[in-house]
Amino acid sequence: MGRDEHRYPVIAREMLHRGEYLVPYFKGHPHLTKPPIIYWAIAAGEKLLGENPWGARLPNALALAITAAALSAIGVRLFGDPGWLAGLLYALTLTPFAAANIVTPDTLLVMWEVLAAWAFFRGSSLCWVFWGLAFMTKGTATLPVMVPFLWYGWVRQKNWQGLLRGLLLFSLVALPWYIYIQSRFPDFWRIFLQEQVTGRLFFNYYHRNSAWYAPFYIYLPLLTLGALPGAFYFFRNLSQLPDFLRASLFNRVVVTWYAFPLVIFFIAKSRLPLYILPLFPPFVLTTVGLRRGRPFSFRFLVFWGLFLLALKAGLSWYLKTHGIFGAK
Repeated sequence: MGRDEHRYPVIAREMLHRGEYLVPYFKGHPHLTKPPIIYWAIAAGEKLLGENPWGARLPNALALAITAAALSAIGVRLFGDPGWLAGLLYALTLTPFAAANIVTPDTLLVMWEVLAAWAFFRGSSLCWVFWGLAFMTKGTATLPVMVPFLWYGWVRQKNWQGLLRGLLLFSLVALPWYIYIQSRFPDFWRIFLQEQVTGRLFFNYYHRNSAWYAPFYIYLPLLTLGALPGAFYFFRNLSQLPDFLRASLFNRVVVTWYAFPLVIFFIAKSRLPLYILPLFPPFVLTTVGLRRGRPFSFRFLVFWGLFLLALKAGLSWYLKTHGIFGAK
């Protein structure tokens, strides 16, 4: 469905057919706008299950499950036993659920970012490895999510030595592919900076909803209706947010993890709905934290889960019977 769902699997299949896994090709031409992890993941899925929608969508299905498990682990660490509900809530949230059914890098990106947060809250340097893998999945898109963790973990504490060690580890994971591509294609850095950095942040390079009011019709519906069922609990307990922020430093990290990228995504000139997918992990963690151990309605959550499955089945049937889904 759409250009991306056509492009990413085609590039992954060209990797398999060529045996060339470092330079992505699209219909015979180098396609360097995205780093290769999304293509590697799809190629692995199609190697396992065949060159079909099952193989192409397997990576995102696994990424959603891993993200939910990591969020449960973070929730337990921050809020005790009731925190495991963060993973369940994320898996049932409308926007992440829908995104995991679409072949784009966004679900994989969020998986690496949540694993980095899990390592950060455990005090492990693995967070830098996971951020490096996120950079290898969607490039500079992961930087706004990194900033709150860098601020609270190193800059605020003036731990410059630790920060430099971490950035070195990040660079060892994130940069070798970019350096290799630059050696093969001398114009790569100019194109990368122009198209993927300045073109997205400051200019209407891709003609993707650049008007100042665009975030309100692109993002706001996803941050409210798309955040169900968690939005129902979040807004009911919003008055507890000041106490939540005062309770611990980690709580402030979680809220900043949501707020800082939100500002960046709103002011950037290039806007598509799934760009804000990284906001949903801190959203569900905040929602669970605001509940302070009070239970969720499991009857409602079960009903909601069945609704999502029925919605997915119904849309799949509709698109296929109308010749929209499954076309080559």
